[in-house]
This record gives sequence, structure tokens and C-alpha cells, in this order.
Amino acid sequence: NPYLKNGEPVERLVIYAFSNNATATRIALTDKFTRKQLESITDSGIRKILENHVGNYMNKEGTECFDLAFNPDGIDALNANIAELNEGKAHQPIYKVRVFEEGKKFSVGYKGSKKTKFVEAAKGTNLFFAVYHCNEKQKREFETIPLNEIIEHQKLEAHLPKEDRTTIPLNHEKGRLLFTLSPNELVYVPVDDELDNPSSFDARILSGEQLDRVYKMVSCTGNRCFFVPNPIAKPIANKMEFSVLNKMERAIDGTMIKERCWKLKVDRLGNITGILK
Repeated sequence: NPYLKNGEPVERLVIYAFSNNATATRIALTDKFTRKQLESITDSGIRKILENHVGNYMNKEGTECFDLAFNPDGIDALNANIAELNEGKAHQPIYKVRVFEEGKKFSVGYKGSKKTKFVEAAKGTNLFFAVYHCNEKQKREFETIPLNEIIEHQKLEAHLPKEDRTTIPLNHEKGRLLFTLSPNELVYVPVDDELDNPSSFDARILSGEQLDRVYKMVSCTGNRCFFVPNPIAKPIANKMEFSVLNKMERAIDGTMIKERCWKLKVDRLGNITGILK
């Protein structure tokens, strides 16, 4: 029976076998091992052994202590008693486990061995946040483009003249692309008068009040984009000044930055050379 392994159902293997975005990775057992990782182990036999092992490490409140179960002493105890944890059946020592992850990796290529090699972007590498204007809704639309889509798009357009290329794949369903934002790029949050009369704004001569409305893009995910005030190098009070994430979606005055910001084009010397609205 393809749905049985050692006489037991392989629920997680069956579920992930039909997921196009799932990949398997071998990870070491450490005190950082989590409940979520345990539940994503592909081998039901190993998963059951570790479940029984964790059951021996409960505190007085009945909470599982994964840090104790999988620290060096805990792993030694796991392998010393592995037969008992496996209902009396012998088993090889366990130091690493194979877990499934969804939507985090993509293949290097499509031919030969490249199609079986997968890579993963490091955390915080969402590099492009696209800002569109939808004429039908008369408002802005937003999108974070995954790194693998950026790479694929730029490979496809590599043969075109430089002036005909686009940095990101355009999503015409969202409207007209206004600009893209990447980490460390600057935006200006205009007040209502400046929105009504944008020609009155001169980016080359900013007053002190206007400088306070310049923000630096930090990161993005989905349709959310996070910023910090440009003068800020590092928060004084960690996770207090700008939310627990040390970054914010709204300006100091409560304005949603992405909804009205203008992108400032800055040269390598820090001079503002243009503005995208």
C-alpha cells in the first residue's frame, strides 16, 4: 500500500507529495528545534520517536521543553533509549531529520542536474516593493515580488536593449507602475497642500519640517511596506519606539506612508536628483 509505511499511514508525506511549492531539507537536532519542525518531519517513524522523547520533558505546567529535549544531553538520552521510544524496536541513532518546507525554495534551473538543485533566499531579501496606480479604483495597489520571479524576469529580458528592460515583471492587472522601492531607498511623505499642488515641491531645497517627512524603506512583505525616519540609525529603546518590529508602516503623524509617498532619487553623494510620484 503506497499510503502505508511500516504499517502506519504517512499523512504528511501524502499531503506534501501533491504540493508543488514544498521542498525537503535535512536539519540537525539542536536546542532550537521547534514543535513546528517536529510536525513537518517526513518520516512518520522518526516523528513518533521524537514525540515520545519530548513527552519525557514536560515542566510543571505541562509545557513541552524542546530546549531541554534537544540540547546535547537530551539528544544523548534520546539515542540511549531509542529502542524504548520506538516501542521496543531497534533504530539507528538520530542526529538529523528531514523536514518539509513550503514556498521557500526554488530550483536553480530546468535542465540536467540543475532542476534537482534548490536554493533559498536569505531572510529579509524581498528586494522590490512595487507601487501601482489603479485607474479603475482610483487608488494605489501594492505588490512584493519574490526573488526567484525577479531573477527569471531579468534572465528573459537580458537580450533586450537596456532602455527596453524592466527591473521587475509588470503586473498590469494592478494598474500603471509608479515606482519600485528597495531597502535603504528614501521616500518623502507629502502633506495635503503638496499633494494638491505637486509642482510647488522642490526636492532640492527641503526645509527642516520637510526633512522630518523623509523616510527610509526597510523591508516589505506581501502588500505591506515598512519604514523608519531617515535620521534614525538605531532605536534607543529596542522594540518600543517604532513598534516591536523596530519599523513602521505609518508616519509619525499617523499617515500610511505607502499610500501617498513619493520616491526620492538620490545619487552616490546624497544629492536628490529627481522624484517619482
